[in-house]
Amino acid sequence: MIKLSQRAWNNVIIVSMLVLIMLFNFSSSFLNDGGDEAPSLLTLVPFNMVITTMAFEQYKVERIGQGWRTTSGKYARGNSNEELESLVEHWINAEISLFDQNPNWPSPSSAVQLWFAGQALPIEYQFMQLDDKTLVKIDQQTYQLISPSYQMLTLSE
Repeated sequence: MIKLSQRAWNNVIIVSMLVLIMLFNFSSSFLNDGGDEAPSLLTLVPFNMVITTMAFEQYKVERIGQGWRTTSGKYARGNSNEELESLVEHWINAEISLFDQNPNWPSPSSAVQLWFAGQALPIEYQFMQLDDKTLVKIDQQTYQLISPSYQMLTLSE
């Protein structure tokens, strides 16, 4: 074995740790096989955002404590808390993918506004049916709704 002083062994350990750090840093792309690419499927609701209010055309779904309620300008809807929780879960788990084409959006498309905890302004989602696809427009960007269907993202009348 090589006889080195305490100071020399400390330097050997420091250099070997630096080499290991560089090895881990440069091997991330090798081990991930290009995993840093943008995912093809996104979620409709941004990750880790908490929905507080959902405003549809005819009614509004609001969070109250740990539950949900529906309100409307003309009448109050009689939906159970389980139905409303299911609706919110569908929104949170909904998957979309980027839509390459830029279709011409007619003015009478269906719109939903979502308010999130910690944000003053809502995010508006515009939905449009194009052939057999449901398109979603969020901040001037067009996406295709993959799952679930648009009917699962609204309350049945």
